[in-house]
Amino acid sequence: MSYVDALFDRNKDRIYIVERNNGQREYVEYPAEYVFYYDDAKGKHRTIYGTPVSRFSTKNSKEFHRELKVNSGKRIWESDINPVFRCLSNNYLGKQSPSLHTAFFDIEVDFDPVRGFSRPEDPFNPITAVSVYLNWMDKLVTLVIPPKSLSWESAEEMCKKYDNCFLMQSEEDLIKTFLDLIDDADVLSGWNSEGFDIPYMVMRTNRVLSKDDTRKFCLWGQYPKKREFERFGANNLTFDLIGRVHLDYMQLYRKYTYEERHSYSLDAIGEFELGERKTEYEGTLDQLYNKDFEKFIEYNRQDTDLLAKLNNKLKFLDLANELAHDNTVLLQTTMGAVAVTEQAIINEAHQLDMIVPNRHGHDDAISTQAAGAYVAHPKRGMHDYIGSVDINSLHPSAIRALNMGPATIV
Repeated sequence: MSYVDALFDRNKDRIYIVERNNGQREYVEYPAEYVFYYDDAKGKHRTIYGTPVSRFSTKNSKEFHRELKVNSGKRIWESDINPVFRCLSNNYLGKQSPSLHTAFFDIEVDFDPVRGFSRPEDPFNPITAVSVYLNWMDKLVTLVIPPKSLSWESAEEMCKKYDNCFLMQSEEDLIKTFLDLIDDADVLSGWNSEGFDIPYMVMRTNRVLSKDDTRKFCLWGQYPKKREFERFGANNLTFDLIGRVHLDYMQLYRKYTYEERHSYSLDAIGEFELGERKTEYEGTLDQLYNKDFEKFIEYNRQDTDLLAKLNNKLKFLDLANELAHDNTVLLQTTMGAVAVTEQAIINEAHQLDMIVPNRHGHDDAISTQAAGAYVAHPKRGMHDYIGSVDINSLHPSAIRALNMGPATIV
């Protein structure tokens, strides 16, 4: 009994969970449990400070908030624990993580000679190819639309040189077939797929097929959830999937590799980790598509194959999977740090029959990103005698240099 993802229906006070058991997808549901504790001298429960508290529990959110108001004059404990995490902790703590069905994928997009390249926010160029590696079948599948300059027969001959490579009559057929291929996938992953492949696929599906067809990226008939994020000083559009999890392998690599790389391109990382590179070609990708269709297919397949090989070596998806289940959080929660650590502390406290306090400034903690390094604003102009310093792991270095260990506290 191992979960993949969860959906919290606040209107019905229900939590829907999709599991992966013995290779089969299964759906279960639980009533949401709303719990809080309040200071009470006669309380039967104990906080982490040893003080007595009483427990209130309900499966109705309105009753929960009404009772919170009644006890507003007292100190409240554990009222802000995520009901999904509470449900996962109650039902899955200590259970083995599932063997996930993962689909690694990469898309190629056409080029417009007048308008140029298109971005996910306005995907005016059609998708010309997509390769998908299905790990539970150990199969790499390529769907590709031939260029107009090539006859169908010639394109078909080129396609036959690759296993599971299929020519598509139209982009509509390509997208429909892709959605069929990922139907039994628990996780979708690509390289920079958060910033490009996922939003582009969702937006093109909406444009070429219909908005209703975008539900096929998710489970429970849900639509992908639009989200904006900032990267390199620019706002970017992406979508979060529901039921079927999306994890960007480039972000996984950056999170779990504790060294800086000169470049995070798939080409650079593939060479560094595997000794393999992307398929080399001369000119632009558009020229490759129209003038060397066979190599274009190889290029698309190689990108997806590199992803699968990287995960086979590094196993970062397995790591995220283990972290999520050890701490009873969702897979996508592991891309942060605070929520995973907090839930681990809560689980440990509960196993010791201890109640934890509410978070202070909880709303601010969600919306505010933790402060990183200090970066000074440069003074424009020409300067003499410029120096730069970047001290790695400064805190432990300072602790050692200044003898600031716990043993030296007066």
